Amino acid sequence: MQRTILFLITILSLQVVSMTAAATVPSCDKLKGEKKALAQKILGTAHPYQCCDETIEKCILKKNPCPLAIRLANRVCQLVAEGETEQKIMKRLQKRAESMNPHQKKATINTLETMSAGNADAPVKVVVYACARCPFCSKLVPRLHREVVSGRLKGKVQLYFKPFPLKGHAYSKEGGLAMMAAATLGSFWEFTLHMYNNYEMFCVDKLSDWAAIAGMDPKKFQQLMADPNTRNALVDSKKEGLANGVKATPQLFINGKKYTGFLDIDELVDIMLEEAEVKK
Repeated sequence: MQRTILFLITILSLQVVSMTAAATVPSCDKLKGEKKALAQKILGTAHPYQCCDETIEKCILKKNPCPLAIRLANRVCQLVAEGETEQKIMKRLQKRAESMNPHQKKATINTLETMSAGNADAPVKVVVYACARCPFCSKLVPRLHREVVSGRLKGKVQLYFKPFPLKGHAYSKEGGLAMMAAATLGSFWEFTLHMYNNYEMFCVDKLSDWAAIAGMDPKKFQQLMADPNTRNALVDSKKEGLANGVKATPQLFINGKKYTGFLDIDELVDIMLEEAEVKK
């Protein structure tokens, strides 16, 4: 009888601990039923990759819980609420840990202010190697730019763009040359965002018209596209990317660390906010 009572008390205690852990994170507190059980399972299994050696659940129960554990718990519960599987969430955590490893060798990248957006004093510097004709780049880059300029990353992240034309994408060289010409004329982001936002309407013959829409002189733009120096700058950007292990686009580097995780915007924003907290 005593053993039975002790067993029941133990089970209830564990449930209270799990509920307490979830209650410290708003997104977890909203979960119910199977989704709540799944979140508790993941939080009781996965470990933060920094600041605490125990499971996420135990880490957020500490008197002074580490910010990363709370952030990861919040992200896990968001993903559970969105219907992601346990396997995919665990994969996300694994790739995130790899990307945020503080001992990772940092890449050497020549950044240009003409291709940057955001606060120059921001603690997080993000570089994206992207192809002008990469369909996923056309979706991600404008979203990332918007977050940096006026969204959740404003003041925290400075974004740099590096053209990386891919042979598998038709007219990637011409698109890359157009980007380099626009950067020289001081209208890089205006032109690049317009080009990406009109991705399906791309045509080499339209590039000069798009340059005019972005505020450039079409003749100067055409001259720069044909300038050998512009081509050499594009080749140098591609070579640098290859030297840094870029094989596909978009490829991000966060404060010099190669990012190998998932590329959806909410994941990226959360990781960049984490990096900003670390730098503080």
